Amino acid sequence: MMKDNRIMIPAIAFATLLQGQISDGKSPMPSPWKDPGYMKLVWIQSPNFGPRPKDAVVDTIVIHSTVIPTLKATTEAFQRESSQVSAHYSIGKDGSIVQNVSTFDRAWHAGVSKDARGKENLNHFSVGIELVNLNDGKDPYPKAQMDALKAIIVVLKRRFSIVQIVSHEYIAQPYGRKSDPTNFPWDEYKQFGLPLYYGKPK
Repeated sequence: MMKDNRIMIPAIAFATLLQGQISDGKSPMPSPWKDPGYMKLVWIQSPNFGPRPKDAVVDTIVIHSTVIPTLKATTEAFQRESSQVSAHYSIGKDGSIVQNVSTFDRAWHAGVSKDARGKENLNHFSVGIELVNLNDGKDPYPKAQMDALKAIIVVLKRRFSIVQIVSHEYIAQPYGRKSDPTNFPWDEYKQFGLPLYYGKPK
């Protein structure tokens, strides 16, 4: 078991996540669809991405809710060029993980945005993680899903100089354009020792 920030991660899961950072593990959309399973990752490349600016320093994690009910439907949405949307990772309720875009590339998840430092266009310097959730304030974030999110954060902290974790709601401009992730258990993420920005900016 790998231990980091009091998060216990199965070594095989950690290795799989790390491999997703450095290897072209792209797979086609499977037919029939099957969620990969708890702490397992498949890379199904979205066409909706581009290069980061050459001077971009990846230092931010943005947490989203999909508003889409399944990992399959989320992946399908990110496969459509017409959607003009993607994220680096999507996490199902059972802890299944789909990597949609390399973390070295720019995913299209934040839209018009600004963080607490006043830096704009977070797509340039952030990693976007989508959680399968209806974002209605009632749909839960199961433990398996939270385990997978924490494992990804551990890997990202080792790969990049992460300085903050933010909600889509907090960074979306103008404020009120987005509300996700509604009722997310932010207190669980204090253990990472990073500033957490969510809710309405002050």
